[in-house]
Amino acid sequence: MKMRTPVVGSLLLATITLAACSTAPPGGSAPASTASGGAVSGTLTMIYSSTFKEALTPVVKAFEQKYPGTKVDVSYSGDDVMSVISTQLQAGTAPDLFISLPGRSVAMGVGLLGSQGKLLDLSDSPWAAGVPRLWRDDLSDKGKLYAYPGTLQGLGGIYNQTKLKELGLEVPKTWSEVLQFCKSAKDHGVYAYAQGFNDAAGPQMMYLVLSSTLVYGPTPDFTQQVRDGKTTLAASPWKQVLEKYKQMYDAGCFGEGALGRTRSQGGDEVAAGKALAVAEVGAGLTPIQKAAPSSEFVMAPIPATDNPADTYMPALPGFTLSGNAQAKNPAAVKAFLNLLAEPGHINEYSKAYMSVPAIPNDAFKPPAVLASFNEAVAAGKSTKLPDWGNPKVNEVAQQGMQAILLGKDTVDGVLQKMQESFEG
Repeated sequence: MKMRTPVVGSLLLATITLAACSTAPPGGSAPASTASGGAVSGTLTMIYSSTFKEALTPVVKAFEQKYPGTKVDVSYSGDDVMSVISTQLQAGTAPDLFISLPGRSVAMGVGLLGSQGKLLDLSDSPWAAGVPRLWRDDLSDKGKLYAYPGTLQGLGGIYNQTKLKELGLEVPKTWSEVLQFCKSAKDHGVYAYAQGFNDAAGPQMMYLVLSSTLVYGPTPDFTQQVRDGKTTLAASPWKQVLEKYKQMYDAGCFGEGALGRTRSQGGDEVAAGKALAVAEVGAGLTPIQKAAPSSEFVMAPIPATDNPADTYMPALPGFTLSGNAQAKNPAAVKAFLNLLAEPGHINEYSKAYMSVPAIPNDAFKPPAVLASFNEAVAAGKSTKLPDWGNPKVNEVAQQGMQAILLGKDTVDGVLQKMQESFEG
């Protein structure tokens, strides 16, 4: 089971309003125009992930129907899609439109590529004003917008609702209820959260969930405060995050053998009803549901305080979409993104990703499993993942969390190591 962990912030409600104009040529059908002018015709070249081909295909068909005579030539690539695009951009052979990633900390980061003059300016797009404020910096450089944000997937508890109903249990809404949930699970011969600690990315899931409520929800600019020397990790609510994680472990929330369990095994145990939930990204829903098609699942936030109003939920962007600054068909690039941004298309595209639109719209009706996450996004109760600026910090945090659980390090000791990595 592969888990795709692609990044989000407090989202502002926005309604997408699309305007289209057309001019009929003599003796022919009307080629439409983009927001910035230019008839839409010819071939639009594109590279996209083969994993999510089913999400894109309906949009491609709709585009070719809307603009008769156009063709979308899509090249689908596997897990190496980002390195393929990066190589093409450097060689000057990239297609008109391609997937990208928010921010500027990776080679395919929108901010980085925008600053290098490699992306098409999309600032005049009709959907641009609806891009959530906290996302805009990750999709921009020097005030210019260079990507359509696409979709958001959640990070929270994936609960086996069928098993919960069988045992007479409910998804916890407070921290005290989380601890009681763990006890009740043990009393019923199962365990609460199937975290996989024997996995490169496994230990981080629970502390990312807890830090959303304890750190980044109340203090969205926390990382900048650390950079500015206004606080340190050890003096911040990150200490509560790691302490509460340890408290869950000591309470038996993760069951026997957690330190040897992989994320894949954890998902299998939730599907089988041996565990009640797992803290995981939305992409983890699909394999779990496939393994137990007759069971009902729900994704919900995992609270970290006893006030439900405090609870936030991390959200991660899927692929963003950017145009090539050297695109041979820039008018078609903008028209394609404008079409995708229409509620009827982005809503179906989002469902195919088990995600929600990054720009919320009132027409989106999420599947029941994503209802809580969609509410969090629409209500501004979602957060970005930590942007350390140095991937070493998260590596130290994951290794440190395992050491804490094994009794080989302390919370203060791990926080100090994280601080040193941050500064280094």
